[in-house]
Amino acid sequence: MRTRIQILWTGLILAAFGVPALVAAPAQAAAQTGTVVGTVQSEEGPALSGVQITLPGTGLRVSSGADGSFRVANVPVGTHELRAFQLGFREARVQDVQVRAGEETQVDVTLETLPIALTGVVVSPGRRAQRQTEAPATVTRIEAGELEVMPGGSFADALKEVKGLDYIQVGVSGAAVNARGFNSSFNNRMLMMEDGRIAVLPESGLPLAGFTPIPQIDLAGMEVLVGPGSALYGPDASSGVISLESKDPMEYPGASVMATGGNRGYQNLQGRYAGVTDDWGYKVTAEYHRVNDFHNRLNYGTADEPLWEVGTGGNFDPDEPSGVDWETRAIRGQASLVYYMDESRVELGVGGSQNNGVGQTNVGRNQFDDWTYNYQQVRFTTPDWFFNAYRGQSQSGDSYALNRFTENRIADPGPSDDEIRLMSDWPSDGRILAAEVQNNFTLTALRGSEVTWGAQFRRDAVSSDRQWLTDRLTGEDVTINQVGVYGQAEVPITPDLRLVLATRVDEHDNYDTQISPKAGLVWSPSADQAVRFTLNRAFKSPTILQTNFWIPNFSPPIPGILPGIGVFHNTEGFEIRNADGEVLHEISPLVAESNLTWELGYRGVLGDRFLVDVAGYVGSYEDFLSPLVIFADPSGLGLDIFGFGEPTWAYWSDGTEVTDADGESQIPLTYFNLGDADVRGLDLGATFIATPRTELNATFSYIGLSGDGADAGPEAEATALNSPSTKWSLGLDAHDFGNFSGGATVRYVNGYHFNSGINQGRIPTHTGLDLSLNYDIPGTGLRINAAARNLFACGSDEPGGDRSCGIDQRHIQMVNMPAVGSVFLLGLRWDL
Repeated sequence: MRTRIQILWTGLILAAFGVPALVAAPAQAAAQTGTVVGTVQSEEGPALSGVQITLPGTGLRVSSGADGSFRVANVPVGTHELRAFQLGFREARVQDVQVRAGEETQVDVTLETLPIALTGVVVSPGRRAQRQTEAPATVTRIEAGELEVMPGGSFADALKEVKGLDYIQVGVSGAAVNARGFNSSFNNRMLMMEDGRIAVLPESGLPLAGFTPIPQIDLAGMEVLVGPGSALYGPDASSGVISLESKDPMEYPGASVMATGGNRGYQNLQGRYAGVTDDWGYKVTAEYHRVNDFHNRLNYGTADEPLWEVGTGGNFDPDEPSGVDWETRAIRGQASLVYYMDESRVELGVGGSQNNGVGQTNVGRNQFDDWTYNYQQVRFTTPDWFFNAYRGQSQSGDSYALNRFTENRIADPGPSDDEIRLMSDWPSDGRILAAEVQNNFTLTALRGSEVTWGAQFRRDAVSSDRQWLTDRLTGEDVTINQVGVYGQAEVPITPDLRLVLATRVDEHDNYDTQISPKAGLVWSPSADQAVRFTLNRAFKSPTILQTNFWIPNFSPPIPGILPGIGVFHNTEGFEIRNADGEVLHEISPLVAESNLTWELGYRGVLGDRFLVDVAGYVGSYEDFLSPLVIFADPSGLGLDIFGFGEPTWAYWSDGTEVTDADGESQIPLTYFNLGDADVRGLDLGATFIATPRTELNATFSYIGLSGDGADAGPEAEATALNSPSTKWSLGLDAHDFGNFSGGATVRYVNGYHFNSGINQGRIPTHTGLDLSLNYDIPGTGLRINAAARNLFACGSDEPGGDRSCGIDQRHIQMVNMPAVGSVFLLGLRWDL
């Protein structure tokens, strides 16, 4: 089956070159050329500069000058269509432009004003700038202006109203996101990018999220691509891509300071200074963040025999302090030096962050204690080329697992808290060394086809201090190399119909070659209207935990009763044998999880006030990655998932038994592939310009399994949807009311069952109201930003509990994480 699919995709990829050649034949026959000249102005009369002028099917494009004039030379003789576009205006289309050999054809264009909220330019869908209407994917862009009126220091708050995105608040400033189902407490389905860097923790594969080194005050924008993104971005873009873009010193010069305070001891201070001297630009940014977060206490035991979570200095008595540090603290910042050369630039950048707080895992929670991240980067950008090289490093500091600390403390009260912490830590030092080259060009001879291609190299090196990865076995840091090559061609079939073909090939040290193709059609029958149909294959790679976990005797043996319990990676496969040596079952080596998604979407401006962006999709997932499970049991107690009813032993694929360093048998845990699932869903976003100063925004999403899921066991957890079947938001934004602006948003999330490790239960239906108010103090550069999040909410503070409504109504949005309530913030921003 896989071979047939690969043959099909190979044919589609080759078509990317064959189809353009066929449709280019008429263009190549026209050897004689002429020139198109003209001017562009707005409805009010002033000339417009920087307007993009294109003639579809020719590959020719220019921009209007300061006086609004433009000149397009070498236009093939014949009848053409001319299009003019600029952000904030409706695209103009001029039909029947007659071009004669050696002559100039005059075309004057008037652009109709259109609210910026209805237009947009995005980069992430095709790795190049293009009009959002014409992008072959579901994508949302959040501009700098939207971020600048938000008090506080969490960019995640801006994601609440992104269509198709699950937003899960787990603290005052902490949040988790996911798209299109199959969420978990250890989720790496969405790739995070920062200024072209892969922004992940190499020791776990998780996105940086709150560990980002970019202060909110330095964000120029964010893009959220929902749906498969592996065709251009490779591993871990199975469900989408979140891209953060920091501000350029030339585009955003000057000084900015923002201070925010709020309830729960909220403190946030950010600053940025940037400037340009001759051809050199520079910037420095910094942020300090602190808040007493919402908190709760887990029971790692049973209702009859509770084992209450403790940290350093904690007490098992539930009425006494737990010792868990719920004060979230972060410092972050970055600096860059840029050299500008006409349309090109070279940038050197450095940055880092240090974080403290609490984070959830599939087996409990981690206490982050001075967890650090840093990067160094050099980028060279021209209009057509992009060169990028960077190094990222993540270090766990004194962080430790609260669940292990709790278990170790109850097992042995004697050692000190520091000794127990060292027994419960997950020491890690993860480094990423990566480089990328990308090129964009236009094939004029092939009807102006837009081509993007590139190559990436990534090398991860991780040390667990010889404790919990295979560096414990080999004595050397774990190193993993990845190489990816990608390309995309957007081929005009007619002036209104484009064929999109893309593919990416990834080579990885720990699993087979992955091919991630994409094919699509985009039809633009009129200005600012487009229908898209796409087919994507994406994959989710196994994490380093799944390919390099190695902890024999994770739970020590009980002599004469129970062998030691060990955790082992699965890159070679296993055999399960009985006492006679008979092979009862085989477990294959891990392969990457994959999905194949069909999507039909429409984005268009109706009239001059209404924007609709809707996409329906059907996805087929296979080779899910299991949770950590026991697959053999020498004790014969029936602890293994297969239920053989007799003692069983684990063997590696080469026939050697899985043992500890002393050759003693183990009760082994590992990961393997199991299960598949089909989903269907709908994502809708809409904007209505009610008046020139007010706009309404709405989103709606539905997702469901196409069949019945597994009832129990590892397959039930691996294939659990873990997402709300429906969610919606409704927002009102108002601006230019004197010096005031503000907004209100209501968000609804339908209740759903969540199944991920020990985090199992029903997340109740919840609704929340957010309000914001901003005031610009005239002539000062000062702005007061105020926000009330979850001001009024409906929900429950426990799984499956009764639903209540009110101000500061505590409600849970994630199993085993604290119930969240109202957050009030007041900030002062000063732009110099």
